[in-house]
Amino acid sequence: MALSKITASCWCLVAVSLGLGSIASAQKVFQIPFTTDLDYFHPGTYGPDGPWQAVAIMLGTHERKSLTEPFTDGPRVAMWPTGSTLVQVHGTAAGGEYTASVNATGPWSQYGGGGDNMLREADWYANHRSEGTGYFDGLTMINMRFELPGYSNINATLVAMNKSEIVLPDGRSYDDEVGNLGLGNPADTEFPGTGIVAQMKAQGLVGSNSFGLHLGSAALEQRGSLILGGYDASRVYGPVGVFEMQLSAPLIYLQDVFIGVETGFWPFNASQAEVGSVWEGPKNEAVEGTVNFFGGRKGSAMVTPNPAVPGIYLPGETCARAARHLPVTFDSKLGYYLWNTADPTYLPLLSSAAFLAFTFADTQAANITIKVPFQLLNLTLEAPIVDVPTPYFPCHDVTGNDTGYVELGRAFLQAAFFGINLDQSVTFLAQAPGPTMNQSVIRPISPADRTLTSNPLSAFPDSWAAHWSPDAGVSRSSTPLSAGAIAGIVIGALAGVALLSTAAWFLWRRRRKQHGQGSYNPVELSTGGRNRGRRGPLEVTEKESDTKDIFEVDGRGPMPEMDATTGQISEADGGPVAAGGEE
Repeated sequence: MALSKITASCWCLVAVSLGLGSIASAQKVFQIPFTTDLDYFHPGTYGPDGPWQAVAIMLGTHERKSLTEPFTDGPRVAMWPTGSTLVQVHGTAAGGEYTASVNATGPWSQYGGGGDNMLREADWYANHRSEGTGYFDGLTMINMRFELPGYSNINATLVAMNKSEIVLPDGRSYDDEVGNLGLGNPADTEFPGTGIVAQMKAQGLVGSNSFGLHLGSAALEQRGSLILGGYDASRVYGPVGVFEMQLSAPLIYLQDVFIGVETGFWPFNASQAEVGSVWEGPKNEAVEGTVNFFGGRKGSAMVTPNPAVPGIYLPGETCARAARHLPVTFDSKLGYYLWNTADPTYLPLLSSAAFLAFTFADTQAANITIKVPFQLLNLTLEAPIVDVPTPYFPCHDVTGNDTGYVELGRAFLQAAFFGINLDQSVTFLAQAPGPTMNQSVIRPISPADRTLTSNPLSAFPDSWAAHWSPDAGVSRSSTPLSAGAIAGIVIGALAGVALLSTAAWFLWRRRRKQHGQGSYNPVELSTGGRNRGRRGPLEVTEKESDTKDIFEVDGRGPMPEMDATTGQISEADGGPVAAGGEE
């Protein structure tokens, strides 16, 4: 189903259709639109390493008297929704639309390298270089549910960037165009002000200081979902991981990364036993020390779900290990793994139910596995990174960061539900569905909630059924053949050769008898054209052989049939291979 677009002329209709969605939570949740929902941003997708969809925010403070009166003034901007404490917007010097309003307070600080810790980390991983000035200024949040008042004016703690660029390994750079919407609480010791969701809670627009996010897939036309004060339960599958937060950061421990197949054929050249886990834990002492300090299991890594970065950033050589089993090549000048579209395994892999899975340990040490199908990991590089659109695999090995955290960016969050309840200082993480979703079910998060309602994990394959062709590929054995099986094949082949030789000998004997009691030398049957069709005896003339005795099998004689079950060599069954991860 194509992504719906909302124009200024049909706000009233949307108010009716969306406002009837869930009356029970009328004053408790606030649904933020995505850029792919609004014609204003057409087509609403962003790159050059996506396509991605972002959330839509209005700069400045605005009011309207009724739901039938659309916002007509004020620039709308695209932002990545994050758990950080700041809002980053692009000033005019950085090619953006922000200029400080007459009501702005500031500048109160100068920033380089992102601002708060989460954005500084994002800058490091994404090779993002930014500089900006801090202000208190207004933002207008628009409610897709169109429940009165339908909007919220926020006094945001923001950084107006006058420089924002991405630097490639070969030294080239390009301007970034999407800002960051920090939905976390500013720490009193670091930044003044009150968080966005906390202000909306004080306004009575949401019931808790919380949000639920699923980015969805722009490439597969799966709409994103951002609910402030609640979440969309149709975006949550299986067990929900609950992770404590410290210093506004979640304590999420990544324990394993493995390759598997949900159903159908195995699209890899190597067997499942040879593929399996590709995890390489952190080797940096500082990283190991951070994990140990917070109580994580040895060999695990602390990760942060962060929509501010595009890729999946993993410790050691985890990505390199995964790449050995994929038709990809690393381009050191670009810093990306590029898909080899000419490889015969490329298309079968993308049509299969194969995935890259991530296993986490939550606060109760329960394992939560999130599967990211490879269709979501077939993203596209565009200009100015490359001259022509180029598919790439968004996985990056990290060896130089000693902060103790690695990041799971937008590529991962296409397949994961991510939520935070700041009233309880907990983070939620769960499997998200594929493009074929159930009806949206918006639920509020209460201030006391430490768990969420979810759908059964067994329904996850159904959400991908329209995009997987599990029986389209050529089946391969999931395990190597044993020595006994190989010996059986060899013996069967030799037996087949022996049977063919015996059959040839009997054919020769039969033909010789049909030709009479001649010698063992070849003979020539001569009719001279005179006796053709006559019933009388043929004239037989013996021809002297100039070679050793050679007998040709005449295909005109009746050939005895060989039992097909005697010499048939069977190919090993290549049936479905079950996923190797823990559900």
